[in-house]
Amino acid sequence: MAETIMVHCGEGDCTNNLSKKNMISKWPGRQFIRFYLMPDPVKKKDLFLKWRSRIRRRPEDVKRSTRICSEHFAEEDFDPYDLANARKAASTKKMWIRLRPDSIPNTDRQTGKMIVHFSSPETEETTPLRPGRKRVRRDIEYIDELISDNDKILGSSSNDLSNTEPEIRYQVEEPSASENNDCVSIPSVHTNRYLSVLMSASTETCKGVQVSPSKKDCSTQTGLSSLSVTRSSTSVEDLGDKFQESESDNELEQTSSDEEYHPGPLMAAASDKKVQRKTQMKTHGKVFTKTLPISWVYVNVSQLQQLFRFCPGCGGRVLQTRLRFTGAAVSVDYVCSLCTIGFNPSTWHGSPILRRKFVINIHTSCSIMLTGLRFQSMTNFHNLMELPTLSRPSFSEHVSSWLYPVIYRMYSERRDIIFDGLKKRHADGQSVVLCGDAQFDSPGFSAKYCTYTIMDCKTNEVVDFSVVQKGQFSGALEHQAFSQVWEGIVNEVGFQPDDLVIDRQATIAKIVEDHFPETQLSYDIWHMAKSLSTHLRTAAQSHPKIAMWQKSIVNHLWFSCRESKGDPDLAVEIFHSCLLHAANIHRWKLKRVIFQTFDSMRESIGLKRPYPRRPVKYGQCKHGPFSKGEHRSIQWFKVGDEDFLALFKVVTATRFSNDLRKRCKFLHTGKLESFHSMKLLYLPKLHSFELETMIVMTMLAAVQNNLYLKEENLKKSYTVRSYSRAMKKYVLKQKNVYDNVTFKKSIIDSIIRMVRSGEQLDKCNFSQTRYIMRPVPKTFHGQSAPDKRVMIENQKSRMK
Repeated sequence: MAETIMVHCGEGDCTNNLSKKNMISKWPGRQFIRFYLMPDPVKKKDLFLKWRSRIRRRPEDVKRSTRICSEHFAEEDFDPYDLANARKAASTKKMWIRLRPDSIPNTDRQTGKMIVHFSSPETEETTPLRPGRKRVRRDIEYIDELISDNDKILGSSSNDLSNTEPEIRYQVEEPSASENNDCVSIPSVHTNRYLSVLMSASTETCKGVQVSPSKKDCSTQTGLSSLSVTRSSTSVEDLGDKFQESESDNELEQTSSDEEYHPGPLMAAASDKKVQRKTQMKTHGKVFTKTLPISWVYVNVSQLQQLFRFCPGCGGRVLQTRLRFTGAAVSVDYVCSLCTIGFNPSTWHGSPILRRKFVINIHTSCSIMLTGLRFQSMTNFHNLMELPTLSRPSFSEHVSSWLYPVIYRMYSERRDIIFDGLKKRHADGQSVVLCGDAQFDSPGFSAKYCTYTIMDCKTNEVVDFSVVQKGQFSGALEHQAFSQVWEGIVNEVGFQPDDLVIDRQATIAKIVEDHFPETQLSYDIWHMAKSLSTHLRTAAQSHPKIAMWQKSIVNHLWFSCRESKGDPDLAVEIFHSCLLHAANIHRWKLKRVIFQTFDSMRESIGLKRPYPRRPVKYGQCKHGPFSKGEHRSIQWFKVGDEDFLALFKVVTATRFSNDLRKRCKFLHTGKLESFHSMKLLYLPKLHSFELETMIVMTMLAAVQNNLYLKEENLKKSYTVRSYSRAMKKYVLKQKNVYDNVTFKKSIIDSIIRMVRSGEQLDKCNFSQTRYIMRPVPKTFHGQSAPDKRVMIENQKSRMK
């Protein structure tokens, strides 16, 4: 007895087979149903893969012997000669009806897109998909087998990934109940396992279920940053393998459900993992391991499309996809062959959504500003990498609405604490010593802004600052900025500080002496030593012998300020004694001839110089006796020669000696100079900024400087070798590494919490505060732009 071979259609939802009697084609005017073998997977590999992608079955279940019935082919897919003979014949029972060589099932030959319903070329009516087979409930053991098969299909096995990146661990966290989103957190590699268990426990399969990221960003092994699947109202005909970019970078087109979803026990059990990566770094010859958290990753578009060959909700074949970009966020609209209801596509979002805003857009905008990057530089980088990026209006909106108010609030809270500490120290009778210095926004003489900063010399904390723009005031910007910030501090604390340390600015010194008489003015010793070194270097060009004594004389200046202990007369005497020491005179209190010679030298210069004066408190050098070898190796000066006279002019200069009397307290603004260097990270002098940005970024630098003073923020400290161009040799420097990432992450986390809770801070309006005391002009030059056409007509060129 001959064996009967059962022939049935291999398409996922088709029930046609040869055992059925009186099978009638659903296509009008077609009287036949034929079954066609799959193309040869070796000789016609490309055609075989196209056939396999158009039938709704798992790839490993499609073989060479699989047959597809004629119901899945359109009229133009058949051979026209055979089709004409079939329509003329009375019976097509034994008639051979061939396909064209390039025919693909369920494919529109004109558009190349997949057809998800039967359409009549005559009536153009649509009929719904035939009902699928009854899905059998699978137990947990069989689900594990499906997972291993699915890993082979996707080509993203967890074992393979663990071999390539063994140091990376992944985490899927459970969303909090406070988040009003219908969400389920799912690891992407084992998506089908959890969803299959969820579907088997639910009475409605994939109906009304939304998959979205957890409260913390969820990274996956397949390269997706987060998972969010929502139901959209877009029709199937609007989809396709194409890309769309939204004009709005921060508004979501689809609204998610407001119902709260509680994940099952299997998903809650996966929340104890954490996404981290361990990398090895080498610093100064030492190799150490650093653990970095991972929240976002780069994904190639073609790799992302491979993941959507199957539905992330039920594992069914995806018919059509479309990618949309909203700023830096990507959304995928797809149509599943099994769980799509009413031909409405589902949507997967690559970023969590809070209040109709993508978290990645807010995160990107804040990170650009907090790291000191420029928006145009990031845009150029994204364009070169062919990455979606934010638009300038959306970036400005995120920064002004969220980042600026948070930084202003942090700075205001810290400033109030500093002012309370100053009041307490003044009430306890302790001295309050402040230092101030200015910084301009350009390296040349075309400055637009001037920032004057006041720092506490005892704690090295930034007390307050002021930024003025050219055009707000008439005259120099530095003394205007100083008056604005100093008056604000005095009015805030209610008293005048005891001491103020500044550089050699005569205008600021006059303001302090006239309007703040209770504050004693002091000059910075570092600026004094820098000025002395410059004058000695200039004099050494014509007198080389002075260059050999330059370093010793500058060190003697620091020594004189330290040994004077607040006595201005003693500081001047000690410093002027370097002239006697350079002339090989180490005891001079009783040698009147030397000072008579000094008087004659002052008369020969032709200037009325009150210095040097007769010694009263300091009569001899404090160094020990020289050995014969040391004494002979030193190039001593001779009193009265030209080299000594040039040195005498520099050391006994009247203004320099008078300013030295205000440096007797040995105070300097070195920490303030370091703060200015750190501020250049956020406000480099090669770029131009708005006044509001100048104020907020200076606040951020002040907060960072004050946090560096805490011991817990000091990660490590080590000594490095550095070449000094001024000293022309290698010197040792102490290098400190601080944790400047934690507080920046806290700023971003607070912004995300505010967006989630709906809290809205008022935008910073600095015109209503003391940071902008006068109206800001639109242009600092005060001229209106002329007509461009008139300028072109009047333009003259030397090259013509």
